[in-house]
Amino acid sequence: MKQKIRLLQRRTVHYLLAVTYWLTKRLPIQPKKVVFATYRSDRLVDNFRAVYDELERRDLGYEYVFLLKRFPQSLAGQIQYVFHMMRATYELATARYFIIDDYYYPVYVSSLREGTEVIQLWHACGAFKKFGYSVLDKSYSPDDDYLKMVQIHRNYSKVYVSGEACIAPYADAFGMEQKRIYPLGVPRTDQLLNTARQARVREKLYDRYPEWRKKRIILLAPTFRGNGQTTAHYDQELDFEKFRRELGPDTVLLLRMHPFVLNPPVVPDAYADQIINMTDYPDINDLMQIADILITDYSSVIFEFALLQKPMIFLVNDLQSYKAERDFYFPYETFVPGPIVSTFEDVIAWIKRGQFDTQKIETFANQFFTYQDGEATKRIVDHMLYDTIPEAPVYTKTSV
Repeated sequence: MKQKIRLLQRRTVHYLLAVTYWLTKRLPIQPKKVVFATYRSDRLVDNFRAVYDELERRDLGYEYVFLLKRFPQSLAGQIQYVFHMMRATYELATARYFIIDDYYYPVYVSSLREGTEVIQLWHACGAFKKFGYSVLDKSYSPDDDYLKMVQIHRNYSKVYVSGEACIAPYADAFGMEQKRIYPLGVPRTDQLLNTARQARVREKLYDRYPEWRKKRIILLAPTFRGNGQTTAHYDQELDFEKFRRELGPDTVLLLRMHPFVLNPPVVPDAYADQIINMTDYPDINDLMQIADILITDYSSVIFEFALLQKPMIFLVNDLQSYKAERDFYFPYETFVPGPIVSTFEDVIAWIKRGQFDTQKIETFANQFFTYQDGEATKRIVDHMLYDTIPEAPVYTKTSV
């Protein structure tokens, strides 16, 4: 019964959005209207921020609409979500550029009119965990009734990815032709490669946390388990007492949990000076720049961290079940550029040992970034507006 009610709700929303688009596409397209739309954040950050700043710098006279909204998982939140999607559908029907960074339902409901371009700035770098049409045979996949109703990931005019190695995986995930996927980079990585910004970030964080200045910084940034916001969790056991005892007071652990996680680790007050929850800190790029070592699992943050040429440790105790549930585009065991361990105790041992394969990290970065010049935003905006592509990569990559 619940499944039937849910299907009816989906069909009702789908019909509302289809009708909304059919009505509003009779209005003229506004040639200077650029829309930024996401459910990932309430703020203009990451790729959106970089592209917006570049457009503003060029002073082209664009008018901007920001549909930046996360909704609570409640009845009131669901109602707000429906009205927000109707508004987004109107903005889509009348926009010149509609820029998204994730799955965005209103884009998939109707065939889009000529003159509007949907630009997909996917939030993750590289090609790591399978998603979209690549997981139809996995439990992570949307259900069949949903896929019969809506063609997910359709209507993208241009998709931008970090490197050529990502084109085939993204084409498979989006069910689209490879020729509309462009390996021009990821805008937010420009910050990581800007040495002046790196210095400013360090001083900003050291001013805020002066006790970090002469300490080793470990960043723990895993992804979530589960199928989405309503089931997201993280169950790895973290022994904070052992971390302090084994690594001493000169090592700080920053926790950066995925925002979907419903059960984040609780840091006892006794360790609050050394184990610090930075989940709400607005820019993970800052934390990566100040960190000496990254601990993660299946998070695409590994691609950005590889650009910094710093070591990583992969803490996973559910690899086989994760493969069965979702899987990867490349074999995990040989793909990740660092040691794979199953316990936090093993993590501590690797940190104490301090022996990491820097050549493997460099090779990994070269595989998944066609360019490493800090000019991704400029390239993407040039291509978005004028269809211009550089004649040759600035950086020569190693093939996968």
